[in-house]
Amino acid sequence: GISGINAASIVSVIGGLSIAGRIGLGNTGDKIGNKLALIISLTLPAVGLFLLMPAGTLWMFYLFGAIFGLGYGGIIALQPLVIADLFGLGSHGSVLGLVIFSATVGGAVGPLVAGRIFDVTGSYQLAFLLSAIICVVAIILALFLKPNRPEAAG
Repeated sequence: GISGINAASIVSVIGGLSIAGRIGLGNTGDKIGNKLALIISLTLPAVGLFLLMPAGTLWMFYLFGAIFGLGYGGIIALQPLVIADLFGLGSHGSVLGLVIFSATVGGAVGPLVAGRIFDVTGSYQLAFLLSAIICVVAIILALFLKPNRPEAAG
């Protein structure tokens, strides 16, 4: 129910704050540990999605975009670092390739599933809820990560 210009602006906010998240949360990982920074990064999109569900005013959509973009950027920056911490550098390329491939499959299938949910229910609410639940599951799984290298713990 918002204009195309506003929707495009919100997507721009996501992109812009994704850049900030890549730099800021990547730097945060250097200070507090990559695992903890990843957990923070995973929490932000979950919070954003939970805020998106009741959103009814334009500023709430922008708030979602800001929170989601920041967290998404952090996740992108921290993935290779956490993989190196967990598996070392010997298999880094293979593991990172598998993670990125999996994310690409999710990125291709997710919109189709969301579209189908909209076609059946007339709303994206269930799609947002499922996405938020996936983020929460990722947070829980990240809590159990145990880095291979003692200096990478954090």
